Amino acid sequence: TLSPTPPAQNDSRFYPVNLPHDWLIANSADHYENSEGWYQKIISSDILPFDASSDDDWLLYFEGVYMDCTIFVNGMQAGEWKYGYSSFEVRLTPFLKTGENTILVKTDNSQQPDSRWYSGAGIYRPVWLHIQPKDHIAIEGIRVKTVSIDPTVMEVSVERTAGKVQVEIIDAEGKQAATALLEKDSVQIPLPKAHLWSEETPYLYGIRASLLGADSSILDQAKDTFGVRLITWSPKGFFVNGKETLLRGGCIHHDNGVLGACTYDESEMRRIRILKENGYNAIRCAHNPCSKALLRACDALGVYIMDETWDMWYSHKSKYDYATE
Repeated sequence: TLSPTPPAQNDSRFYPVNLPHDWLIANSADHYENSEGWYQKIISSDILPFDASSDDDWLLYFEGVYMDCTIFVNGMQAGEWKYGYSSFEVRLTPFLKTGENTILVKTDNSQQPDSRWYSGAGIYRPVWLHIQPKDHIAIEGIRVKTVSIDPTVMEVSVERTAGKVQVEIIDAEGKQAATALLEKDSVQIPLPKAHLWSEETPYLYGIRASLLGADSSILDQAKDTFGVRLITWSPKGFFVNGKETLLRGGCIHHDNGVLGACTYDESEMRRIRILKENGYNAIRCAHNPCSKALLRACDALGVYIMDETWDMWYSHKSKYDYATE
């Protein structure tokens, strides 16, 4: 619902939407004229009860909200985020209560023009509720690095609160390819007969990290995927796994045409597939961090990516863009 002031829980202007959602394209009559949007989510205790006596921590993880957003939990401000293209998390626990909990997200797109392309507005990328135990692995806490490819050795680090981590590497057939116990900041893991990732062979491994308690019980788990690839460059050229590689690519914005700014796995996969079929092997995200769905599509289809941060620092290209301090 669009409103200049925080709406009441039973405000008739609220209507059901599915996330991701772009209210700028959904409300075409108002378009840029009414530029404040509110989202409301009521968490019923029957569906997901909050236990104040538990050590679990509740967090909302937003993959992207455009643009200036503020998060309220039960009428109290729980957090805010200014940049519309990066992910962030908000801790809910201090504001939750036993019983029903109401979450409001305000998005403010009122200062125009704020970019040189279609920006969209609202919660246009997925949102995840994480309920973390006291000892846990951080959100996006797994890092994998290719140390060498002959022989293949991977370096794995896992950001966590404490404890040892059992690391398992899983091949594309679901079989365990390697395992190791991570006791410090990182561990190097040999990966025999590894399949290398490239644009011709975009082979992906899975990785599973299990945080262990003192009795070796599993306290928390996290998963991710990665490709084994070694990238080097010199005056002689750009090399992937020792093979000279020419980048044939172009720039794309974050929107999906008639879908607006909404991010969907299917639309991102389709876009990268079409580019790959037409000879592209690289893309540049113009001019902001792309969605996680787009990164997954590039990994799966074999496309190199330049994931930008922003396209201005101190000088404006639009009146209210991110050069604003």
